[in-house]
Amino acid sequence: MAVPFLDLKAIYREIRAEVTPEINEVLESCGYVLGPKVAAFEESFSRISGTDYCVGVSNGTAAIHCMLSASSLEPGSGVIVPPNTFTATAEGVILAGMVPVFVDVEDTTWNLDPDLVAAFLKDNRGAGAPTDPGTGARIGAVLAVDLYGQPADHPRLEALCEEYGLLLFEDAAQAHDAARAGRPAGSFGTAASFSFYPGKNMGAFGEAGAVTTSDERLFRKARSLRDHGSRDKYFYDYVGHNYRMCAIQGAVLGVKTRWIRRWNDLRRNAAARYADLLAGLPLELPREAPDSRHVFHLYAVHTPRRDALREHLQARGIATGIHYPYPLHLQKAYENLGHRPGDFPNSERNSRENLTLPIFPGITPEQQDEVAGAVGEFFGG
Repeated sequence: MAVPFLDLKAIYREIRAEVTPEINEVLESCGYVLGPKVAAFEESFSRISGTDYCVGVSNGTAAIHCMLSASSLEPGSGVIVPPNTFTATAEGVILAGMVPVFVDVEDTTWNLDPDLVAAFLKDNRGAGAPTDPGTGARIGAVLAVDLYGQPADHPRLEALCEEYGLLLFEDAAQAHDAARAGRPAGSFGTAASFSFYPGKNMGAFGEAGAVTTSDERLFRKARSLRDHGSRDKYFYDYVGHNYRMCAIQGAVLGVKTRWIRRWNDLRRNAAARYADLLAGLPLELPREAPDSRHVFHLYAVHTPRRDALREHLQARGIATGIHYPYPLHLQKAYENLGHRPGDFPNSERNSRENLTLPIFPGITPEQQDEVAGAVGEFFGG
């Protein structure tokens, strides 16, 4: 039996009756950019993220760029980020005129390690604010990623940022409706960024993103920056960008805000079933922190035999992914930061050993049995 990595068609069929009239309203109005559908989505998503404000933008990279640009960070500030993330995290830092400063991750959740952040800040404090020894950038913020759908340990990171006078930001691109310590993803620190790329837990019918915050000043500036820095048409307070959300995406996402909790519960149930099916195999399974609501955007397992296992599954028609195959500190785009293999061993192990198995709302027990059976066959052979 072939098993897809993700079944977007099934998700579309489930909401088609709700989403079609919403899209038709946009088409009939001919108001294709921003407008009431985007505003309604922003209001709904701010409730999901537990914040006062939400700014809909054109994509997740724009959200990171816009969020940091709207903050009080000085140009050239160092922003601590993990190396095992999609390039948009560090890319957004650079686009905002700041410097990514890599610190390694936990080898359990694969999220930014608060202990290593604390050690880095202490070791590089000197007589004043912590400074990145490689670039000389003065550390101004931490940008933690909620990898695979599990929020980073933001409560501990918040305490560290308060101690050192830093800002905390959250890249929640994979964590719609997730939670940590009873607080929703998107509510930690100064602001958070989201992506609604089609394959996300709550995906648009194209590209879209959002910034969530309870900081009114940052909200107003981010809303201005997404629209060429304007507060009113043809009046510009800043040099901004064209990061406006399309009205059709606002309509689609507005519908999906009503479905996201159900879909994530289905993902969580599927993850629990995988844990039972794969128990006892020489395979490192995802670990959910005790105070976390993991929404399993990806079901990442780890094994030193990753490549051989992937080939075995592919031969049986089972789609898998690798997230991510090469950590950012070893990518050509970031070679100016001066890192070498071995600098961040946990991130490097994640890249060598992670394999993401099929998981999506509506994955059937038969499909999961097929995946688990093939994995068991590989390790038993």
